[in-house]
Amino acid sequence: MSSAEVKAPPIAQAAHRWDAASHTLSYEYGWSTLLSLFIPEDVKAFYREYSNGNIQSSPFVQQLYLALDQPAKVKVRFHLSEDALNMRPHRANKGQAILGQVGKPLLRGVGGLYDVLRDLLIDWHGPDWTWTKPSMELTGDGTWQAEAELEAGLQPWIINLRMQYYRTHLHYEHHKPWEWRPNLKPITGWSSWEAFGQGVTADDIDRTAAFLEKHFKDYGLRYMQIDDGYQTEHIPPTSDGAVPDAWLQTNERFPGQHEELVASIRNRGFQAGIWTSAMVTNVDFAEANRDLFELDEKGEPLYGPWIYYVLKGAADVLAEQAAPHYEGLKEKGYDYFKTDQIRHYLFDGLHKAVNEGLLTSEEAADRLRQYLLCAREHIGDDAYFLACWGVLTEAVGIVDACRIAGDSNPSWSAVCKQMVESARWFHTQRILYLNDPDYVCVRTEEAWGKSLLSLVTLTGGLLMISDNPDLYDKERIHSIQRCMPALPTAAGETGHLDMTYPLDLTLPQAHGDSAIEQALPYAMLGLTADSQEPYPPSSLWAIHFDQTFRRWCVTGRFAVIPLASTVLKLEALALDPDETYHAFDFWKQRYMGTVARSMEMEALELGHCQIIALIKAEKHPQLIASSRHVSMDAVSVLGEAWNGGTLRLDLSGVIETTESYWIAVPEGYRYAGHAGNGLSVEAASEEGLLRLEIQFEEPQSYVEARFEC
Repeated sequence: MSSAEVKAPPIAQAAHRWDAASHTLSYEYGWSTLLSLFIPEDVKAFYREYSNGNIQSSPFVQQLYLALDQPAKVKVRFHLSEDALNMRPHRANKGQAILGQVGKPLLRGVGGLYDVLRDLLIDWHGPDWTWTKPSMELTGDGTWQAEAELEAGLQPWIINLRMQYYRTHLHYEHHKPWEWRPNLKPITGWSSWEAFGQGVTADDIDRTAAFLEKHFKDYGLRYMQIDDGYQTEHIPPTSDGAVPDAWLQTNERFPGQHEELVASIRNRGFQAGIWTSAMVTNVDFAEANRDLFELDEKGEPLYGPWIYYVLKGAADVLAEQAAPHYEGLKEKGYDYFKTDQIRHYLFDGLHKAVNEGLLTSEEAADRLRQYLLCAREHIGDDAYFLACWGVLTEAVGIVDACRIAGDSNPSWSAVCKQMVESARWFHTQRILYLNDPDYVCVRTEEAWGKSLLSLVTLTGGLLMISDNPDLYDKERIHSIQRCMPALPTAAGETGHLDMTYPLDLTLPQAHGDSAIEQALPYAMLGLTADSQEPYPPSSLWAIHFDQTFRRWCVTGRFAVIPLASTVLKLEALALDPDETYHAFDFWKQRYMGTVARSMEMEALELGHCQIIALIKAEKHPQLIASSRHVSMDAVSVLGEAWNGGTLRLDLSGVIETTESYWIAVPEGYRYAGHAGNGLSVEAASEEGLLRLEIQFEEPQSYVEARFEC
């Protein structure tokens, strides 16, 4: 994160410049070159000049075009900041996978780029084009370039520039990435809420910390967050006290107070997180301190569902009643903060005053923002800050994460909603903040838990499991380990919010009647029970991984409704249909052979998933998958290199555990042995495949597999 003073990118046109000597057409924007088009010398170019291409003034759109008097290939170079992404300029259409990315891949057919630090969306359409390189490239001056080749001619190639795109076009007015960026590190942890609820005790936390240390710490679990249940019964506890008293004092179930609670977490090697709330529940305190509260039309302290009494969002009130509890909890050792009921503070509290004509909408929004700014100031930028719940545009530019889905629980309706909302809000993922789908309850049906774990991890969501560890059997422990840690995945597509299905639909008896439970996703997605949609909304994803030594795609199919067997075209995943790919099914630990253009997909029962790695087939032995992580493998593979008949893998692993690594062996090659350090290896060959069973003796190691032609 940075709060350095940076000039805001202008909402103004990019200016063209024609260089006759080099036959280059450039567009300058924000004090630097944005776009360069290299025109062959023997053709004449036609293009937008001056302000002719400005479609509208607010939100501002500039449309450029290039046409030639005869067909010719044109090289196009985009000049971008260090925080730029290849972005499809619309949400997934029917039959398309939702796109995510780790790294800076350039994806086939994805005709858009989003420069995060300039909040600039560039998209194009018209004649055929291809990327000339598989990834963006870092230049000597610290910027990034993306290069394409265009089949230009009389048909114009149209480029749209949308300045301050998320801020003005998508109406996230507080998105100013040139001033501040959230902490977008992956988050993996555990919370007490769905495990123990309000009855949580110090013994529960200590016992759970021991379990998490044994089973998940080495796999990437880093946080333990204490939720509702540690504070005093009334907020504040007395009429003559202050709101911070309720949070800084623990109740009788935590006799050692915060000091012992934090110590029990930190002593196990975890970071401590804490739940807080904006609510004030003590009626006597509200009556005795009326000047601290918003007042309703009768002059009484404003009261709303879930939020109870609504504190004023004024500087002096926040300094007295909010700042001390955030600062105090930070001093006690917490560095992860979840602030809850914040949506109710706005929607059920301040908006009630707006409806009664006591506040303007702008004043209500500002009061919420002032509350969040107060919290951020007193926990510091080095602490992690999650706002809960609902997407609150006022929280943009302040919080690191925002909860995008309703309350979780082990029912199918809750799990399904988490998956659907993860899709609905994916355009904000690591652009505005980290998306939090709420806790993953792995104690649910095994297949459902495996699906939700896979989705949250692969899409880079905030991954917090929340169960009493007594409910974990061997299979569930194994599934959790395969999905830790969460990944730094960013959105690979953008566009306006999809509002064609309802938020948080709950049908009568939805948590008890299995028939209604199974009907819920159909209703949620606007489908009928006899729907034959092969890829209903939120069911198909493609996450592209771009490392310096390896590129691959992981596609996920998630049965939010039962999925029939079908044929999946590789183009739907932003893969080149003319290439051949090795395919590997992660949860079945099964090699599916090579595929091109399309592949056969099996039927999936409600709540089940299929996770498949697809990696372009090379003419030499190559790694295609591992058992360590559902990404196959962005976690344990630190390097891969083919050199003179030897394939070297640099690995990280959990000591005294064994993982499998599958290597595709093309025809003409034969496995001839291996060597390594920090591990022991057993190798098993079968037709076209080598499986290395690796037991880790050191946290970092390498293996070299030799092959003969």
